[in-house]
Amino acid sequence: MKRFAIVLALALAVQAILAGDDDEAYAFDRFYAGVAGTAVLPQGGGRMGDRAGAAFRAGCYIGELFAVEGEAACLGHRAGLAARGLWHWWGYERLDPFFTFGAKGWMNDGQVGPCGGLGAFYHLTESLSLRADADATLGLDTRREMVYSLCAGLQISF
Repeated sequence: MKRFAIVLALALAVQAILAGDDDEAYAFDRFYAGVAGTAVLPQGGGRMGDRAGAAFRAGCYIGELFAVEGEAACLGHRAGLAARGLWHWWGYERLDPFFTFGAKGWMNDGQVGPCGGLGAFYHLTESLSLRADADATLGLDTRREMVYSLCAGLQISF
């Protein structure tokens, strides 16, 4: 099912490229990057080795309420990659909740599959935000059915 993750990542990248409007000038404030602390917990408390580490995210807004992003996480001797979309469903001036959906894989464990979750931004300034989210990855090729992850960190828009 690793092919599923690759196909989904390519589909999100194509969508990001095609979503641009030819009449508008390309705006650099659509891009963002962030760092976060992350923790994982396999279903049933199964053994996954290292369970805490750091994650780096980079993405691009392709509409007012929709973004695509990539994530690389490092948990000791384990690495994870994700490609996902963010959909903002409502927001106040500072608090901005969102849904996530996409594909995620843990390299040294073979845990690859679709993922989905919830999260929220708390905007400190126009370009700096606190971000917290939780997601679940459905394991398609392994004996472990689900892996849950929590992330909290900073994000900057530029």
